[in-house]
Amino acid sequence: MLLENNRYLLSGGVDPLELVEQYGCPLYVYDSAVMERQYQRILNAFKVKNLKINYACKALSNINILRVFKSLGAGLDTVSVQEVELGIHAGFAPQDIIYTPNCVGIDEIEEAEEFGVRINIDNISILEQFGQSHPHVPVCIRINPHIMAGGNNKTSVGHIDSKFGISIHQMPLVHRVIQATGLKVEGIHMHTGSDILDPDVFLFGAEILLRIAREFPDLEYIDFGSGFKVPYKEGDIETNIEELGEKLSERFNEFCQEYGRDLTL
Repeated sequence: MLLENNRYLLSGGVDPLELVEQYGCPLYVYDSAVMERQYQRILNAFKVKNLKINYACKALSNINILRVFKSLGAGLDTVSVQEVELGIHAGFAPQDIIYTPNCVGIDEIEEAEEFGVRINIDNISILEQFGQSHPHVPVCIRINPHIMAGGNNKTSVGHIDSKFGISIHQMPLVHRVIQATGLKVEGIHMHTGSDILDPDVFLFGAEILLRIAREFPDLEYIDFGSGFKVPYKEGDIETNIEELGEKLSERFNEFCQEYGRDLTL
C-alpha cells in the first residue's frame, strides 16, 4: 500500500475508501496483475517442451481467483470433492484438475472420479481398492521420498513419519497392485513441504522421483509439488525461482531423453 498526498492507495493507485463506499466492508481486495506477474515468472523460469503450472486451490478458493488462473492457462490442484466442484464451476476442464486427497475413503475418490478429473492416490490400500473397481481409469501416485524439506518441521511433509504419500520402500507393493488389477499409472507426484528456500532441496527430491519414474513405462507427466519461500514484506528472502527453473529444467530434459519421450512437467 502506498501513501500519497496523505491518502493510502492500493496497487495501481486505487483508493481503498472508494472501494469500501462502492462495495461495503469488510472488504478483501486482490490484485490480479500481481497474480499474472508471478504466474508468468514461474512459467518463464522453466524451459521444457511440455509445462503445466497448477494453482493450489487450498491457497485461496475464491472462485474469481480461480477464474483468473484459469484465464492464464493454469491447471488446478485440489484436495477435496468440494474444491473439484469449485474448479468445474470456475471453468476448468476436468483433465486440467488433479485431485490429491489425504486420509479419505474410496467413496470420496470415486465421487471425484465421476467428474473426470485426474486422480492422485497416496495410499496402498486405496490404490488397490480403486484398481479393483476402476481398472481402466489412469491414476497418479503420490510418492513420499523420505526427505526433510520445508521451512520448519511442521511444514515438512515428505519425511519417513509423514502420513502423506506412498513410501518409496513400498514400490514393490505398488507394482503388485498394478499387476493384479491392470491399473495404469499415468503420473507420479511428490509434495515434500512448504516454505522451501534452497533450490537444491527441490532437486534432491526430484532425483528420487525421477529414479522412481523409471519403473513406470506409461507416464504422461511428473508432478513436482512443494511450496516456495515467498516474501511477505519488503526485505524478506525468497526462493530463487529462476535458478530452480534452470536446474530442474535441465535435469528433467535429460530424464525425458533417457525415458524415450517428452513428458509434461
